[in-house]
Amino acid sequence: MRVGYVRVSTGEQEEALVQQTERIKKAGVSMIFSDVKSGRSNDRTEFNKLLDACRNGDITEIVITRIDRLARSIVTINKAVALFNELSIKLIILDSPVDDLENPFTKFSLNQMGALAEFELDLIQNRVKHGFKHLREQGKASPPVPFGYKRVDGFYQPDLSMHQLPDKSTKTKWAIAKDIINYLLDKKKSIRATIQYFLKEYDIKFSTTGLTNWLHNPTLRGHTRYGVRANRNNPENWDIRYNTHEPLITHETYEQILALLAENSRRWGRNGNTSKVGKGLLSGQMFCGDCGGKMYAHSKPYTPIYCKKRGMYGSDFCKNKKTIHLATVIETVDKALTEKAVALKDLIVNSQSLEETETAEVLELRNTLGNLQKLPTNAAIEEAIVKIKLQIVEFQKHSSDTIVFRAEQVKEFVDLFSDSRLYKNMKESVKIKLYKKFIKSVTILSGEVVAVNFLEFLG
Repeated sequence: MRVGYVRVSTGEQEEALVQQTERIKKAGVSMIFSDVKSGRSNDRTEFNKLLDACRNGDITEIVITRIDRLARSIVTINKAVALFNELSIKLIILDSPVDDLENPFTKFSLNQMGALAEFELDLIQNRVKHGFKHLREQGKASPPVPFGYKRVDGFYQPDLSMHQLPDKSTKTKWAIAKDIINYLLDKKKSIRATIQYFLKEYDIKFSTTGLTNWLHNPTLRGHTRYGVRANRNNPENWDIRYNTHEPLITHETYEQILALLAENSRRWGRNGNTSKVGKGLLSGQMFCGDCGGKMYAHSKPYTPIYCKKRGMYGSDFCKNKKTIHLATVIETVDKALTEKAVALKDLIVNSQSLEETETAEVLELRNTLGNLQKLPTNAAIEEAIVKIKLQIVEFQKHSSDTIVFRAEQVKEFVDLFSDSRLYKNMKESVKIKLYKKFIKSVTILSGEVVAVNFLEFLG
Protein backbone atom coordinates (compact mmCIF):
# COMPACT_ATOMS: atom_id res chain seq x y z
CA MET A 1 0.00 0.00 0.00
CA ARG A 2 1.22 3.51 -0.84
CA VAL A 3 0.87 6.00 2.02
CA GLY A 4 1.88 9.60 2.60
CA TYR A 5 3.49 11.40 5.52
CA VAL A 6 3.13 15.15 6.15
CA ARG A 7 4.51 17.25 9.00
CA VAL A 8 4.76 20.86 10.10
CA SER A 9 6.30 22.31 13.22
CA THR A 10 3.98 23.75 15.87
CA GLY A 11 4.94 27.29 14.86
CA GLU A 12 4.21 26.83 11.17
CA GLN A 13 0.97 27.92 9.54
CA GLU A 14 -1.87 25.48 8.98
CA GLU A 15 -1.81 26.41 5.30
CA ALA A 16 1.58 24.67 4.95
CA LEU A 17 0.04 21.42 6.22
CA VAL A 18 -2.90 21.76 3.82
CA GLN A 19 -0.56 22.32 0.86
CA GLN A 20 1.54 19.30 1.76
CA THR A 21 -1.55 17.14 2.15
CA GLU A 22 -2.98 18.18 -1.23
CA ARG A 23 0.29 17.40 -3.00
CA ILE A 24 0.51 14.00 -1.31
CA LYS A 25 -3.11 13.19 -2.24
CA LYS A 26 -2.34 13.87 -5.90
CA ALA A 27 0.39 11.22 -5.69
CA GLY A 28 -2.36 8.63 -5.28
CA VAL A 29 -1.83 7.57 -1.68
CA SER A 30 -4.28 5.37 0.22
CA MET A 31 -3.68 6.93 3.64
CA ILE A 32 -1.90 9.97 5.07
CA PHE A 33 -0.10 10.16 8.41
CA SER A 34 0.06 13.74 9.71
CA ASP A 35 2.03 15.35 12.56
CA VAL A 36 2.25 18.89 13.94
CA LYS A 37 5.56 18.71 15.77
CA SER A 38 9.23 19.52 15.40
CA GLY A 39 11.10 17.30 12.96
CA ARG A 40 13.85 16.89 15.53
CA SER A 41 11.49 15.12 17.92
CA ASN A 42 11.16 11.34 17.70
CA ASP A 43 8.06 11.52 19.90
CA ARG A 44 5.72 12.04 16.94
CA THR A 45 2.51 10.02 17.24
CA GLU A 46 1.72 9.61 13.53
CA PHE A 47 5.37 9.14 12.54
CA ASN A 48 5.68 6.25 14.99
CA LYS A 49 2.38 4.79 13.73
CA LEU A 50 3.84 4.94 10.23
CA LEU A 51 6.95 3.03 11.34
CA ASP A 52 4.79 0.43 13.13
CA ALA A 53 2.69 -0.06 9.99
CA CYS A 54 5.92 -0.54 8.02
CA ARG A 55 7.10 -3.23 10.44
CA ASN A 56 3.71 -4.95 10.22
CA GLY A 57 4.13 -5.26 6.45
CA ASP A 58 1.17 -3.01 5.62
CA ILE A 59 3.15 -0.47 3.56
CA THR A 60 5.06 -0.79 0.28
CA GLU A 61 5.59 2.89 -0.64
CA ILE A 62 5.89 6.14 1.36
CA VAL A 63 5.42 9.56 -0.25
CA ILE A 64 6.78 12.78 1.28
CA THR A 65 7.24 16.25 -0.21
CA ARG A 66 10.77 16.88 1.14
CA ILE A 67 13.23 14.93 3.24
CA ASP A 68 12.94 17.47 6.10
CA ARG A 69 9.25 16.55 6.45
CA LEU A 70 10.39 13.06 7.46
CA ALA A 71 12.82 14.46 10.04
CA ARG A 72 15.31 17.26 10.70
CA SER A 73 17.87 14.95 12.20
CA ILE A 74 20.43 13.00 10.16
CA VAL A 75 20.33 10.17 12.71
CA THR A 76 16.52 9.83 12.49
CA ILE A 77 16.56 10.05 8.68
CA ASN A 78 19.24 7.36 8.41
CA LYS A 79 17.39 5.06 10.84
CA ALA A 80 14.13 5.48 8.92
CA VAL A 81 15.81 4.91 5.53
CA ALA A 82 17.59 1.83 6.90
CA LEU A 83 14.21 0.45 8.05
CA PHE A 84 12.67 1.16 4.63
CA ASN A 85 15.58 -0.64 2.93
CA GLU A 86 15.29 -3.62 5.25
CA LEU A 87 11.56 -3.94 4.53
CA SER A 88 11.88 -3.17 0.78
CA ILE A 89 9.72 -0.05 1.13
CA LYS A 90 10.06 2.56 -1.60
CA LEU A 91 10.53 6.16 -0.47
CA ILE A 92 9.17 8.77 -2.90
CA ILE A 93 10.33 12.37 -2.36
CA LEU A 94 8.31 14.68 -4.60
CA ASP A 95 10.78 17.58 -4.59
CA SER A 96 13.92 15.43 -4.82
CA PRO A 97 13.18 12.14 -6.60
CA VAL A 98 15.35 9.19 -5.56
CA ASP A 99 15.45 5.73 -7.11
CA ASP A 100 17.43 3.15 -5.15
CA LEU A 101 17.85 3.92 -1.44
CA GLU A 102 20.78 1.51 -1.25
CA ASN A 103 22.64 3.27 -4.05
CA PRO A 104 25.73 5.06 -2.60
CA PHE A 105 24.95 8.23 -4.55
CA THR A 106 21.38 8.21 -3.23
CA LYS A 107 22.63 7.74 0.34
CA PHE A 108 25.06 10.62 -0.12
CA SER A 109 22.28 12.82 -1.54
CA LEU A 110 19.90 12.00 1.34
CA ASN A 111 22.64 12.71 3.89
CA GLN A 112 23.32 16.04 2.22
CA MET A 113 19.63 16.98 2.28
CA GLY A 114 19.30 15.77 5.88
CA ALA A 115 22.35 17.76 6.95
CA LEU A 116 20.93 20.86 5.28
CA ALA A 117 17.56 20.36 7.05
CA GLU A 118 19.33 19.97 10.41
CA PHE A 119 21.49 23.02 9.67
CA GLU A 120 18.41 25.12 8.82
CA LEU A 121 16.76 24.08 12.11
CA ASP A 122 19.91 24.99 14.04
CA LEU A 123 19.90 28.41 12.37
CA ILE A 124 16.24 28.98 13.25
CA GLN A 125 16.77 27.95 16.87
CA ASN A 126 19.87 30.14 17.08
CA ARG A 127 17.95 33.17 15.77
CA VAL A 128 15.16 32.54 18.28
CA LYS A 129 17.72 32.18 21.07
CA HIS A 130 19.42 35.46 20.15
CA GLY A 131 16.02 37.12 19.79
CA PHE A 132 15.03 36.18 23.35
CA LYS A 133 18.45 37.25 24.61
CA HIS A 134 17.89 40.65 23.00
CA LEU A 135 14.47 40.89 24.69
CA ARG A 136 16.02 40.17 28.08
CA GLU A 137 18.80 42.69 27.67
CA GLN A 138 16.25 45.44 26.98
CA GLY A 139 13.71 44.20 29.51
CA LYS A 140 11.08 43.87 26.78
CA ALA A 141 7.87 41.87 27.04
CA SER A 142 8.21 38.13 26.56
CA PRO A 143 5.34 36.38 24.78
CA PRO A 144 2.73 35.13 25.36
CA VAL A 145 1.11 38.27 26.75
CA PRO A 146 -1.23 37.61 29.73
CA PHE A 147 -4.86 38.72 29.65
CA GLY A 148 -5.24 42.39 30.54
CA TYR A 149 -1.99 43.41 28.86
CA LYS A 150 -0.78 44.06 25.34
CA ARG A 151 2.64 44.69 23.81
CA VAL A 152 3.41 48.23 22.65
CA ASP A 153 6.88 48.91 21.20
CA GLY A 154 8.02 45.67 22.80
CA PHE A 155 6.85 46.50 26.33
CA TYR A 156 3.80 45.51 28.40
CA GLN A 157 1.01 48.06 28.64
CA PRO A 158 -2.57 47.86 29.95
CA ASP A 159 -4.90 46.51 27.27
CA LEU A 160 -7.55 49.20 26.87
CA SER A 161 -9.23 47.54 23.89
CA MET A 162 -12.96 47.00 24.36
CA HIS A 163 -14.54 43.61 25.00
CA GLN A 164 -18.25 43.14 24.25
CA LEU A 165 -20.24 41.54 27.07
CA PRO A 166 -23.26 39.25 26.61
CA ASP A 167 -25.62 42.16 27.34
CA LYS A 168 -24.01 44.07 24.39
CA SER A 169 -22.28 46.57 26.69
CA THR A 170 -18.48 46.93 26.49
CA LYS A 171 -15.60 47.07 28.92
CA THR A 172 -11.83 47.27 28.55
CA LYS A 173 -9.86 44.07 29.04
CA TRP A 174 -7.75 45.88 31.63
CA ALA A 175 -10.89 46.65 33.67
CA ILE A 176 -12.12 43.06 33.30
CA ALA A 177 -8.75 41.76 34.53
CA LYS A 178 -9.18 43.91 37.66
CA ASP A 179 -12.75 42.60 38.04
CA ILE A 180 -11.44 39.02 38.08
CA ILE A 181 -9.09 39.82 40.96
CA ASN A 182 -11.76 41.72 42.90
CA TYR A 183 -14.40 39.02 42.41
CA LEU A 184 -12.04 36.28 43.53
CA LEU A 185 -11.00 38.14 46.70
CA ASP A 186 -14.21 39.96 47.65
CA LYS A 187 -16.46 36.94 47.14
CA LYS A 188 -13.88 34.47 48.51
CA LYS A 189 -14.62 32.26 45.52
CA SER A 190 -12.89 29.16 44.21
CA ILE A 191 -11.06 29.10 40.88
CA ARG A 192 -13.87 27.15 39.22
CA ALA A 193 -16.60 29.42 40.57
CA THR A 194 -14.67 32.43 39.25
CA ILE A 195 -14.27 30.78 35.83
CA GLN A 196 -17.98 29.99 35.62
CA TYR A 197 -18.99 33.50 36.68
CA PHE A 198 -16.81 35.23 34.09
CA LEU A 199 -17.90 32.87 31.35
CA LYS A 200 -21.55 33.67 32.08
CA GLU A 201 -21.24 37.41 32.78
CA TYR A 202 -18.32 38.40 30.51
CA ASP A 203 -18.16 35.56 27.92
CA ILE A 204 -14.48 35.04 28.79
CA LYS A 205 -13.21 31.49 29.07
CA PHE A 206 -10.32 30.32 31.26
CA SER A 207 -9.30 26.79 32.20
CA THR A 208 -8.55 26.07 35.86
CA THR A 209 -4.85 25.74 35.06
CA GLY A 210 -4.96 28.84 32.86
CA LEU A 211 -6.55 31.07 35.51
CA THR A 212 -4.26 29.75 38.25
CA ASN A 213 -1.17 30.36 36.12
CA TRP A 214 -2.47 33.84 35.23
CA LEU A 215 -2.81 34.74 38.91
CA HIS A 216 0.76 33.58 39.60
CA ASN A 217 2.22 35.40 36.59
CA PRO A 218 4.62 38.11 37.87
CA THR A 219 3.62 40.25 34.86
CA LEU A 220 0.47 41.16 36.84
CA ARG A 221 2.72 42.58 39.58
CA GLY A 222 4.67 44.75 37.13
CA HIS A 223 7.57 42.37 36.46
CA THR A 224 8.77 40.66 33.26
CA ARG A 225 9.73 37.00 33.37
CA TYR A 226 11.95 34.92 31.06
CA GLY A 227 12.95 31.26 30.84
CA VAL A 228 9.44 29.97 31.55
CA ARG A 229 9.17 27.32 28.83
CA ALA A 230 11.83 25.03 30.30
CA ASN A 231 10.81 25.80 33.91
CA ARG A 232 7.04 26.18 33.80
CA ASN A 233 6.57 24.40 37.12
CA ASN A 234 9.76 25.75 38.70
CA PRO A 235 9.27 29.51 39.15
CA GLU A 236 12.39 29.68 41.30
CA ASN A 237 14.35 29.18 38.05
CA TRP A 238 12.66 32.03 36.17
CA ASP A 239 14.72 35.07 35.20
CA ILE A 240 12.63 38.02 36.47
CA ARG A 241 13.22 41.71 35.71
CA TYR A 242 11.43 43.82 38.31
CA ASN A 243 9.24 46.91 37.89
CA THR A 244 9.28 47.01 34.09
CA HIS A 245 5.68 48.22 33.54
CA GLU A 246 2.43 49.24 35.20
CA PRO A 247 1.21 46.54 37.62
CA LEU A 248 -2.34 45.19 37.70
CA ILE A 249 -2.04 44.13 41.35
CA THR A 250 0.24 44.99 44.26
CA HIS A 251 2.45 42.53 46.12
CA GLU A 252 0.04 42.75 49.06
CA THR A 253 -2.87 41.75 46.80
CA TYR A 254 -0.86 38.80 45.50
CA GLU A 255 -0.28 37.68 49.09
CA GLN A 256 -4.06 37.74 49.62
CA ILE A 257 -4.52 35.63 46.48
CA LEU A 258 -1.97 33.09 47.73
CA ALA A 259 -3.75 32.87 51.09
CA LEU A 260 -7.13 32.35 49.38
CA LEU A 261 -5.76 29.65 47.06
CA ALA A 262 -4.19 27.88 50.02
CA GLU A 263 -7.49 28.00 51.94
CA ASN A 264 -9.40 26.70 48.89
CA SER A 265 -6.91 23.86 48.57
CA ARG A 266 -7.34 23.02 52.25
CA ARG A 267 -11.15 23.04 52.00
CA TRP A 268 -11.65 21.28 48.67
CA GLY A 269 -8.29 19.67 47.98
CA ARG A 270 -6.97 19.27 44.45
CA ASN A 271 -9.95 17.27 43.18
CA GLY A 272 -8.24 13.99 43.95
CA ASN A 273 -5.10 12.40 42.54
CA THR A 274 -5.03 13.10 38.81
CA SER A 275 -1.83 11.15 38.09
CA LYS A 276 -3.79 8.21 36.68
CA VAL A 277 -6.48 10.19 34.88
CA GLY A 278 -6.59 9.49 31.17
CA LYS A 279 -4.11 6.60 31.36
CA GLY A 280 -6.51 3.67 30.98
CA LEU A 281 -8.99 2.08 28.58
CA LEU A 282 -10.72 4.42 26.11
CA SER A 283 -8.53 7.34 27.19
CA GLY A 284 -9.08 10.23 24.79
CA GLN A 285 -11.93 8.39 23.04
CA MET A 286 -14.89 9.29 25.29
CA PHE A 287 -16.86 12.46 24.52
CA CYS A 288 -19.77 14.32 26.11
CA GLY A 289 -23.04 14.04 24.20
CA ASP A 290 -24.04 17.58 25.21
CA CYS A 291 -21.06 19.89 24.74
CA GLY A 292 -18.67 17.58 22.88
CA GLY A 293 -15.96 17.87 25.53
CA LYS A 294 -13.71 14.98 26.48
CA MET A 295 -14.70 12.78 29.41
CA TYR A 296 -12.08 11.33 31.71
CA ALA A 297 -11.75 8.71 34.41
CA HIS A 298 -9.02 7.27 36.59
CA SER A 299 -7.69 3.88 35.57
CA LYS A 300 -9.77 2.33 38.36
CA PRO A 301 -12.91 0.82 36.73
CA TYR A 302 -15.44 2.12 39.28
CA THR A 303 -14.37 5.76 39.31
CA PRO A 304 -17.18 7.93 37.86
CA ILE A 305 -16.61 9.41 34.42
CA TYR A 306 -17.57 13.06 34.10
CA CYS A 307 -17.51 15.82 31.49
CA LYS A 308 -14.40 17.87 32.08
CA LYS A 309 -15.92 21.02 30.54
CA ARG A 310 -19.02 20.81 32.75
CA GLY A 311 -16.78 20.47 35.80
CA MET A 312 -14.82 23.51 34.68
CA TYR A 313 -17.49 25.81 33.21
CA GLY A 314 -20.62 24.71 35.05
CA SER A 315 -24.17 23.64 34.25
CA ASP A 316 -24.89 26.69 32.06
CA PHE A 317 -22.23 25.47 29.64
CA CYS A 318 -23.06 21.74 29.71
CA LYS A 319 -26.21 19.90 30.86
CA ASN A 320 -24.60 16.45 31.02
CA LYS A 321 -24.81 16.05 34.78
CA LYS A 322 -25.09 12.32 35.39
CA THR A 323 -21.85 10.30 35.64
CA ILE A 324 -21.14 6.72 34.60
CA HIS A 325 -18.55 4.17 35.72
CA LEU A 326 -15.76 3.20 33.35
CA ALA A 327 -16.61 -0.48 33.89
CA THR A 328 -20.13 0.15 32.55
CA VAL A 329 -18.77 2.00 29.51
CA ILE A 330 -16.34 -0.84 28.72
CA GLU A 331 -19.11 -3.43 29.08
CA THR A 332 -21.28 -1.49 26.61
CA VAL A 333 -18.38 -0.94 24.19
CA ASP A 334 -17.42 -4.63 24.26
CA LYS A 335 -21.02 -5.59 23.51
CA ALA A 336 -21.06 -3.17 20.56
CA LEU A 337 -17.77 -4.64 19.30
CA THR A 338 -19.21 -8.15 19.32
CA GLU A 339 -22.43 -7.06 17.58
CA LYS A 340 -20.44 -5.21 14.92
CA ALA A 341 -18.14 -8.18 14.34
CA VAL A 342 -21.04 -10.60 13.97
CA ALA A 343 -22.75 -8.22 11.52
CA LEU A 344 -19.58 -7.93 9.44
CA LYS A 345 -18.85 -11.65 9.45
CA ASP A 346 -21.19 -12.35 6.52
CA LEU A 347 -20.14 -9.22 4.62
CA ILE A 348 -16.44 -10.00 4.22
CA VAL A 349 -15.60 -10.36 0.54
CA ASN A 350 -12.35 -11.46 -1.03
CA SER A 351 -9.91 -8.92 -2.38
CA GLN A 352 -10.63 -9.87 -6.02
CA SER A 353 -14.28 -8.82 -5.85
CA LEU A 354 -13.33 -5.68 -3.96
CA GLU A 355 -10.80 -4.69 -6.59
CA GLU A 356 -13.59 -4.62 -9.16
CA THR A 357 -15.20 -1.68 -7.32
CA GLU A 358 -13.93 1.48 -8.95
CA THR A 359 -13.29 4.70 -7.06
CA ALA A 360 -14.77 8.09 -7.92
CA GLU A 361 -11.38 9.18 -9.32
CA VAL A 362 -11.29 6.22 -11.74
CA LEU A 363 -14.89 6.77 -12.82
CA GLU A 364 -14.14 10.46 -13.52
CA LEU A 365 -11.06 9.51 -15.57
CA ARG A 366 -13.09 6.94 -17.55
CA ASN A 367 -15.69 9.60 -18.28
CA THR A 368 -12.98 12.00 -19.52
CA LEU A 369 -11.45 9.18 -21.59
CA GLY A 370 -14.80 8.43 -23.21
CA ASN A 371 -15.29 12.08 -24.15
CA LEU A 372 -11.79 12.28 -25.69
CA GLN A 373 -12.34 9.11 -27.70
CA LYS A 374 -15.41 10.69 -29.33
CA LEU A 375 -13.35 13.59 -30.68
CA PRO A 376 -11.57 13.57 -34.07
CA THR A 377 -8.13 12.11 -33.48
CA ASN A 378 -4.90 14.06 -33.64
CA ALA A 379 -1.50 13.75 -31.97
CA ALA A 380 -2.45 15.84 -28.91
CA ILE A 381 -5.68 13.90 -28.26
CA GLU A 382 -3.94 10.54 -28.69
CA GLU A 383 -1.26 11.61 -26.22
CA ALA A 384 -3.94 12.72 -23.73
CA ILE A 385 -5.75 9.37 -24.13
CA VAL A 386 -2.56 7.44 -23.38
CA LYS A 387 -1.86 9.58 -20.28
CA ILE A 388 -5.39 9.07 -18.93
CA LYS A 389 -5.18 5.31 -19.48
CA LEU A 390 -1.92 5.25 -17.51
CA GLN A 391 -3.55 7.30 -14.73
CA ILE A 392 -6.45 4.83 -14.58
CA VAL A 393 -4.03 1.91 -14.22
CA GLU A 394 -2.11 3.77 -11.47
CA PHE A 395 -5.31 4.66 -9.55
CA GLN A 396 -6.60 1.10 -9.86
CA LYS A 397 -3.36 -0.24 -8.43
CA HIS A 398 -3.46 2.05 -5.38
CA SER A 399 -7.20 1.55 -4.95
CA SER A 400 -6.65 -2.19 -4.99
CA ASP A 401 -3.90 -1.89 -2.37
CA THR A 402 -6.18 0.18 -0.16
CA ILE A 403 -9.13 -2.18 -0.46
CA VAL A 404 -7.01 -5.25 0.25
CA PHE A 405 -5.50 -3.50 3.30
CA ARG A 406 -8.93 -2.54 4.62
CA ALA A 407 -10.30 -6.03 3.96
CA GLU A 408 -7.46 -7.46 6.05
CA GLN A 409 -8.28 -5.04 8.88
CA VAL A 410 -11.97 -5.99 8.76
CA LYS A 411 -11.02 -9.67 8.87
CA GLU A 412 -8.77 -9.02 11.87
CA PHE A 413 -11.64 -7.16 13.59
CA VAL A 414 -14.06 -10.04 12.98
CA ASP A 415 -11.55 -12.66 14.19
CA LEU A 416 -10.89 -10.69 17.38
CA PHE A 417 -14.38 -9.61 18.41
CA SER A 418 -16.92 -12.07 16.99
CA ASP A 419 -16.37 -14.25 20.09
CA SER A 420 -16.36 -12.12 23.25
CA ARG A 421 -14.56 -14.85 25.20
CA LEU A 422 -11.39 -14.18 23.19
CA TYR A 423 -10.88 -10.58 24.28
CA LYS A 424 -12.72 -10.08 27.58
CA ASN A 425 -9.77 -11.46 29.53
CA MET A 426 -7.06 -9.73 27.52
CA LYS A 427 -4.48 -7.60 29.31
CA GLU A 428 -5.52 -3.96 29.60
CA SER A 429 -2.43 -2.83 27.66
CA VAL A 430 -3.53 -4.99 24.69
CA LYS A 431 -7.15 -3.82 24.83
CA ILE A 432 -6.07 -0.17 24.88
CA LYS A 433 -4.30 -0.68 21.54
CA LEU A 434 -7.25 -2.59 20.04
CA TYR A 435 -9.74 0.11 21.09
CA LYS A 436 -7.56 2.79 19.47
CA LYS A 437 -7.19 0.70 16.33
CA PHE A 438 -10.91 0.15 15.72
CA ILE A 439 -12.93 2.72 17.73
CA LYS A 440 -13.18 6.36 16.69
CA SER A 441 -15.16 7.67 19.67
CA VAL A 442 -17.64 6.80 22.41
CA THR A 443 -20.42 9.32 23.12
CA ILE A 444 -21.83 9.51 26.65
CA LEU A 445 -24.94 11.42 27.78
CA SER A 446 -26.99 11.33 31.00
CA GLY A 447 -25.10 8.39 32.44
CA GLU A 448 -25.44 6.21 29.33
CA VAL A 449 -23.34 5.29 26.30
CA VAL A 450 -25.43 6.65 23.42
CA ALA A 451 -23.06 5.84 20.55
CA VAL A 452 -19.99 3.73 19.81
CA ASN A 453 -18.47 5.10 16.61
CA PHE A 454 -16.10 2.84 14.69
CA LEU A 455 -13.37 3.90 12.30
CA GLU A 456 -14.47 4.47 8.72
CA PHE A 457 -13.15 1.23 7.21
CA LEU A 458 -15.58 -0.75 9.41
CA GLY A 459 -18.55 1.17 8.01
